[in-house]
Amino acid sequence: MLAEWGKLREVAVHKPGYEVLFGLIDPHYFLFERRFNLNKARKEHDELRERLKEEGVKVYLLRKVLVDKIRRDEKFREKVQKILGIESDDPHFLVDSLILRPRIENGGVIVDPLPNLYFMRDQQITTDKGIIVGRMAKRQRRRETEVLKLFWEALGVNFKEIERGKLEGGDYFPMGDFHIIGVGIRSDLEGASSIFDLGEVAVVYKTRPEFFHLDTFFNVPSSNTVVGVKKLMQESRTEVYYYGKLVKTTNLYDYIKEKGFNVIEVEEKEAREYLTNFLTLDDGKILSPKDSKKFRGFDVITINVENLTGGMGGIRCMTAVVKRD
Repeated sequence: MLAEWGKLREVAVHKPGYEVLFGLIDPHYFLFERRFNLNKARKEHDELRERLKEEGVKVYLLRKVLVDKIRRDEKFREKVQKILGIESDDPHFLVDSLILRPRIENGGVIVDPLPNLYFMRDQQITTDKGIIVGRMAKRQRRRETEVLKLFWEALGVNFKEIERGKLEGGDYFPMGDFHIIGVGIRSDLEGASSIFDLGEVAVVYKTRPEFFHLDTFFNVPSSNTVVGVKKLMQESRTEVYYYGKLVKTTNLYDYIKEKGFNVIEVEEKEAREYLTNFLTLDDGKILSPKDSKKFRGFDVITINVENLTGGMGGIRCMTAVVKRD
């Protein structure tokens, strides 16, 4: 059974490119936290990928996977050309066009860029039954799933997609014999119901819009411990479903304690600084943007991502799980 603490084998990432410039021009509109140095952010992303590889994780770059598939597969290239309405045999041009969507209209240049694309967690979830591509709540991000469907196809990974509701990967945690999914301003109950066929699903109703994904204040570093903001966990009404039937109503804190997990409590300020948004590499081993005495007893690898987090997300947000043990 898939669990957040299973040994991480393969991830997918996207190195931020020119599309991020639009987010830096207007951070608020494009859902960024602040302006940051793009050149430094790209170097941080290089370091992130290197650390993952050093830990034995196979890393797939979105751009490279798409470019390679377009170059060698004529039918796939024609599919991309049809989506764009552009004929070209240059795979780099086609991928740039997917991400930026430039067009000339009434004598002016119009683009519809995807500056949040490097937060690769959110467009889908990885479950026991495979990849489920969701639907993004914010207009600025809705086209991202179009690009990710092409990516999964190019990688040769089967997926399904939800038809109704909203579902984003930052709200989902596989927990072995049960599942946790947050709902609020990014995912909703209709989207969450797409995983009710997996068995026991705890639907967590988040109360604070600034903590827009569950992994902004909650995470799972090992098979017996979670990290979270206790107050927010207690505020979050949690409905427990078993194959779609509501069997219990509680809160996230009590629910996770009843499951036998220890809780490492962090402050809201620490969560805002992305202390909870680490990537679990193995049972008790994490790749984190920050270290803390609270993580004593865990194997913690820290990495500087101070510019990358300017887009409003941490390391977990930047990585899509392809495969765990």
